[in-house]
Amino acid sequence: MSKKYLFPSELVEVNWRFWTFIATLSAGFYGLLAFPMAAAVSGYIDPFYSPTILIVPLPGLFRLTCYAYRKDYHRHLFRHPLGCANADRGEKHGQPYTGERNVLFQLENLHRYFLYAGILLLPFFYYDFYVSLWTGGAFTLRLGSLVLLTNALLLTAWTLSCHALRHLVGGNIDCYSCVRGGNARKSIFNLQSWWNSHHEALAWISLLTIVFADLYVRAVAAGLPVDFKIF
Repeated sequence: MSKKYLFPSELVEVNWRFWTFIATLSAGFYGLLAFPMAAAVSGYIDPFYSPTILIVPLPGLFRLTCYAYRKDYHRHLFRHPLGCANADRGEKHGQPYTGERNVLFQLENLHRYFLYAGILLLPFFYYDFYVSLWTGGAFTLRLGSLVLLTNALLLTAWTLSCHALRHLVGGNIDCYSCVRGGNARKSIFNLQSWWNSHHEALAWISLLTIVFADLYVRAVAAGLPVDFKIF
């Protein structure tokens, strides 16, 4: 006998990913306007002030149209669709499922183009890390450099685990043995599929790291003793 649910699980689960994204985006705008600071502090380039200032319009839209976030706001904000058409879940749909024919939902199809922009912006994060290593003209590794590097790596991990990228690397192929280099593409697709299975967790963690990196640089700018030389 199938299990009966008092409420659809989507309505009672914690919607942490979507609302923390909205909160972070709002706090980022507010911080940039209310508490302006120098783009570079002690050799550290704040991720919100470097060329990755594009983090607001481009990676912001990339993250907002991400499949992980779509699941959140479709279920919690629009409540359409709530989930599978399963009567045992006790769902009552007030409107028929329209797929992506709705004008607003059609904009989500731009996600793949925001992916391209996100990939193009990744080198800037590594550039920020590189700049932090050469303060005063000599190579110096500090804790802040590791903070920037960790942020860059996790943003890269989240970007490359994207569902749209999974389609590009092999999800668009129906027959691997029928195309040139099919075995190699299948191997890449399998690897990216494993990576993709962690996409939602990486979406959450990478959001936290970019906020932490910004707060860390601001702490250094405020003169707090949070940074030290490793070698």
